[in-house]
Amino acid sequence: MQIKFFDCLPLLFSLLFWAGTNATATNFDFQPMARLNKIEVGLSKGEQFGFGQLRGSFKSMTGNINFIVEDPTRSTGRVLLDARALQFGFHKVNLDAHQENWMHSRLYPEISFKLQRLEQCRWEKRILRARAQGSLLLKGVSKKISLPVSIQYLRGERRKYDGKRGDMLYLEGQLPLSRTEFEISPGQMFDLIKDRITVKISLVGCSDRCRPLLPSALFY
Repeated sequence: MQIKFFDCLPLLFSLLFWAGTNATATNFDFQPMARLNKIEVGLSKGEQFGFGQLRGSFKSMTGNINFIVEDPTRSTGRVLLDARALQFGFHKVNLDAHQENWMHSRLYPEISFKLQRLEQCRWEKRILRARAQGSLLLKGVSKKISLPVSIQYLRGERRKYDGKRGDMLYLEGQLPLSRTEFEISPGQMFDLIKDRITVKISLVGCSDRCRPLLPSALFY
């Protein structure tokens, strides 16, 4: 069967398009959308403190995510927090949380998460479910962690928030941590605050450009 040149044009254009888009990564800077970012910290109360949780939060952060739409597994990034900015809403709890035997935030002011890759990626309509693999640095202790996340990519949506051209990225996740593993009052005071810490992450990133349309309704 003879194949005509013009019959091949659609395939050639498609290959050129994918070669161009795969050559670049979209960089998302958290800083412009700082008011929308939030990381919540839940401390489970011990028997002497009553039941329920003490809730604190970081309301600002810096960092970036290089999110590869065509191959999310190659995505990388870093999120930085100032440990001294953690607040629980109660004056005494705020003071205690930053003491030497707890966060010791004066000596260890930096909390960071370095994203190395995304694994087990699957699309559910317009939402990407994955596990973020990386390392968490907290109170000078670095640990490998695996964080389940959901990611939504919205092309050209930045204009709705600050009037600037660009795409938006929403990332949410929840992670259980052990304060003992990070030497936060290890093995002590479990009757007041239990060992388990719950961290809820809600990040909104933006780029300074709009990525070209892809031949899939997922990204339009």
